Amino acid sequence: MDEKLNEDLFVRQEGIVHRVAKLPHKILQFHDVDGLAQMILHELSHKPIFNLKKATYLVDNPDFDHLIGVAGFCCAECHHHKEDLWQTPHSFVTDMENATFHNDVKKFLKNSLRRKDINLNDSEDIIGLAHFLGMQQPGYFSWNMKHGNHGVLIFDKGEQEFPDWKKQFLMNAAALLSFGPIF
Repeated sequence: MDEKLNEDLFVRQEGIVHRVAKLPHKILQFHDVDGLAQMILHELSHKPIFNLKKATYLVDNPDFDHLIGVAGFCCAECHHHKEDLWQTPHSFVTDMENATFHNDVKKFLKNSLRRKDINLNDSEDIIGLAHFLGMQQPGYFSWNMKHGNHGVLIFDKGEQEFPDWKKQFLMNAAALLSFGPIF
């Protein structure tokens, strides 16, 4: 039984790695699409990869004292995205204009947490924000970006088991969001 579980885990991990490994080429191909960050977030959040219920990508800029929402993903709002978003990126970006959660995230603007010396990887402020965004099982982390910015990913894993290897891989994959424009 343990051998079967290990084999299933390996197949899932291999599938995730395969899909994430394709993202840099897709990002390069569509670098000029305005909604690139939301495309990357959606790709990472959907079931074949991390299967998140909700996800929010924010950027904290201490120099300009901003914590700004860049992209949002809500599984419940993605039922109309049947085709591969990378096949029709402009259509996907147009569809996202009607996505309530994504648009609420895009309107988000608060003062920088890093400017107040708040640790973005261990903060009750981030948990509070996650609950404000309707996330029941929140996880979060941040990473350093260029120009002194800090990326923040807040996600709701839902009821799924989310082992450490998956969170570590999501932390590394989330850095791909930094390759899209912030605004």
